[in-house]
Amino acid sequence: MAHRRAHRQVPLEVLGLGFSRTGTSSLRDALEMLGYNVTNHGFRVGPNPTDRAMWTEAINAKFYGKGNPYGRVEWDQLLGHCMAVTDVPHILFAEDLIAAYPEAKVILTTRDPEDWWKSYSSTIALHLRGSIGLERTPEWLEPRQLRNKRVFWRLVFRTLFGLKETEWEVTPEIAKERFIVHYEQVRRLVPKDRLLEHRVGEGWEHLCTFLGKPVPEMPFPKVNDAGEYVSRIGKRNRELLCWKILRCFLFGATVLVGMYGISLANTSQSVILPERRS
Repeated sequence: MAHRRAHRQVPLEVLGLGFSRTGTSSLRDALEMLGYNVTNHGFRVGPNPTDRAMWTEAINAKFYGKGNPYGRVEWDQLLGHCMAVTDVPHILFAEDLIAAYPEAKVILTTRDPEDWWKSYSSTIALHLRGSIGLERTPEWLEPRQLRNKRVFWRLVFRTLFGLKETEWEVTPEIAKERFIVHYEQVRRLVPKDRLLEHRVGEGWEHLCTFLGKPVPEMPFPKVNDAGEYVSRIGKRNRELLCWKILRCFLFGATVLVGMYGISLANTSQSVILPERRS
């Protein structure tokens, strides 16, 4: 959890700067199995309101000219509990983090741009596209925490692909171009002896040799594949649907009770009492 007055508690030793859908979740688990605790990842940023607030501040400062850009002090406040990072939103600040932590080793999880796009377009892009309709949903029909997370992730991916605020979807051409440019930038910024390009399926040996760690006996983790991602989002969407149905039911019940109360009051006022005889 990020705190404004926090400081670095552990050294930040590894920067995982590959795009989402290149094995970043598997890398997170692998690094933690090797002792890099905590390895921060987008899945940990999303549920944390304090983290989201600071990341939003950093994004607005760097990309939209709102506020002061983050430096080592601010990054230590935000990531002081982390020995490693991977995935979005960290990759938005690849250049900044490389400069702030020149001693850290850099891992680029990578894959062929065409294969990456197929995976991204069938998972994250599908999820973001499905949230378009929620923009028109009354706030009372959507849990506040979920709405705040959705707004945050839209900002992250809109920034990643250089989209305008009114644009919702990235084209395959632009997405793949941003992917390629990002990887070229990291290769240019990081000395070869501090950079490892790691592909899904390469296993432990390549990674452990680079990090100077013994190879674990357990298999290399493989998590958050496309099927798992879609299943998780489907579960979340079903939960949201149940929430909406419940909220609509409660709203409707409240309206009916109110209408019944008004009707009852009007009826009582229309009753003519018999005159009293003297």
